Parts: sequence; structure tokens; C-alpha cells
Amino acid sequence: MLEHWFSGTALGRMPLWDLVPMLGLPVFWVVSFLIYCVRCALFGMDRTPRIDEVVRTPWLPRIFMEFGYWMFRIPVRICIALGITPNMITFGSLVLTVVAAVAVSQGYFALGGWTLLFAFTCDSWDGIVARATGTVSVTGEFFDSTIDRYNDLITFLGFMYYYRNDQLPLFIVLLAMLGSTLVSYTRAKGKAAGVDPNVGYMQRHERAVWIGVSTALSPILAAFVEPDAAHPVYHMAVVVMAVVAIMTNITAIWRIRFVMAELRRLSSKAPHGAMK
Repeated sequence: MLEHWFSGTALGRMPLWDLVPMLGLPVFWVVSFLIYCVRCALFGMDRTPRIDEVVRTPWLPRIFMEFGYWMFRIPVRICIALGITPNMITFGSLVLTVVAAVAVSQGYFALGGWTLLFAFTCDSWDGIVARATGTVSVTGEFFDSTIDRYNDLITFLGFMYYYRNDQLPLFIVLLAMLGSTLVSYTRAKGKAAGVDPNVGYMQRHERAVWIGVSTALSPILAAFVEPDAAHPVYHMAVVVMAVVAIMTNITAIWRIRFVMAELRRLSSKAPHGAMK
């Protein structure tokens, strides 16, 4: 039916497996967000304690994060009712990320983008379920953090395979992968050293939303900009990936300087010989 509606247009030439997720899911999320905005106007916006722990950033305003948590309530309750454990959800996010990366690598950006977003929601659900069921543990946090690193790298590998013959997009993806890895590493290493560098932009939750949405919507722009391309560039995804590459590397350098400055300050205040 969708192909009939858009027949004779650039969108009408797109395969159904791209057209359905590309148009249907955005409509669902936009309508849901408008409903949430009305709810906020009537009763005020939610204040989730977990979000207070995240550094404020213009790249992902709080209302969008609160909207995400609001949308998660029913699925989380279903997971709890079915006895689905946080670790099971974490592993599910890995499976979904692999599916998304394969879809992107084969050029199915709409399907891959929305699957990436779903994988990211699972990554949020595991922590919510753990806190709701009182099963938060150090081992669970370690497992979740480790799977997050796998998910990040697998995602970028999917893009790298698709752009393997396009030098500039490939370089941008490589730079984004480098920056994203260092953003996570510098914070983990800083916290291990006693300093939490919770500063900067394009942290993991921001990257997931920007990369997922831009990937899912890229075929719309491509349908008009490069309608007959056998191997579309998907400019929207490349531009957002470039922003991610720049901002993550800026954040990584910022965190390195932050941690080193704090360690020097702590060292200067410590008794002689207490710190090396």
C-alpha cells in the first residue's frame, strides 16, 4: 500500500523493507512525543534520578531523555513480569546490534538504523530492570559495560564494511570509532584512578540516538539526492558520523586533560610519598 501511495515519486522506487520502517516508525515516535509533551504541559516533566547523573548537553536535551524513560515503562514492566533478567536484556542488545550492523553493511540503512535504536533501548532497559528488581551488582555492571564496548565496535564495523570502497566516509567512520572508544576508555580509566571526568559531548547515549536516527532517515534524503545510485552515499549518516567523530575526539582530549589536571592537584595536596 505504501508503494502505491508513493508511486511516481522518489520514495516509490524504494524497497518495502526500507519504506515501512523509514516512514512508519518516525510517525509512531513523533505522535508519542507529542502526547508526552501534552502530558508535560499538564502535569510537569518527569525528573528521573538516573538522568541527573548524566552531564547536561545540548546534543540531547533532557526532555528527549525523559521521554525515552517514559516510553520504556511498559516494556520494562513486561520484562519484569516475564522474568527476563538484566543480563538477558544486555545480551539481547548485542544480538540486535549484530543484526543492525549486518543490515547497514548490506545497505539497508532504514532497517539497520531502527534496529540500532532498539538495541540501544535494550541497553537502557537492563539497568532499569536491575534497579526495579533490586538485582544491581558489580558483575552485572561489568558485563553491561563490556557488551557496550562490543556493541559500539560492531556498529562501526557495519558502517566500515558498507563504505569499504569510499575513502572519505570510511575515514570518518574510523575517526568516529576511535573517538567513541576513547570517550569511554578515558572515563573508565579516570574513575579507576579516582577521578570521574563526566564532561564533554557525544557520550554513548547521545551517539546512539544521533547515529541511529540519522541512519534510519538517510534513505529519505538519498531517495531525492541520489535516486539512481547503486551504492548510495547516504549523506545524512555521513554528516552525522562526521559530527560524532569531531565531538568524541574533542571530548576524549578534554577528559584526558581533566583527569591529568585533577590527579596533579590531588598529588600536590597529598602528604609527601603518599602518591606516586
